[in-house]
Amino acid sequence: MLNKVQLIGFTGADAEIRTVSGGKKVATLRVATNRYTKKDGDRKDYTTWHQVEIWNQGTVGWLEGRHLPKGSKVFVEGEIRHDRYTDQSGQERFFSKVVVATPQHELKSLDRQEAADED
Repeated sequence: MLNKVQLIGFTGADAEIRTVSGGKKVATLRVATNRYTKKDGDRKDYTTWHQVEIWNQGTVGWLEGRHLPKGSKVFVEGEIRHDRYTDQSGQERFFSKVVVATPQHELKSLDRQEAADED
């Protein structure tokens, strides 16, 4: 079976890194992708926001060592997971997220300045 997603988009804010029980770190990032349609010469853009949760400790360490600000162009490869929670009014809510958890998954900056810094 295969559960794989690849995104190229822009970060919506700085990554949030927190420590969970057991001392493991996790990073959360929001990434925007878009598509467009053209009808009668008019272009209409559609933006989709993706919640990205990063458990791969090498990738979290990479994020800690670099500033990946809002608007950074990134490549994300991970898997789709679905989760649920109960909101304050008792309503059960469902959401999807992209999880970067294994060594085969990755998060990479596509900004030119970042690529030049790695040389």
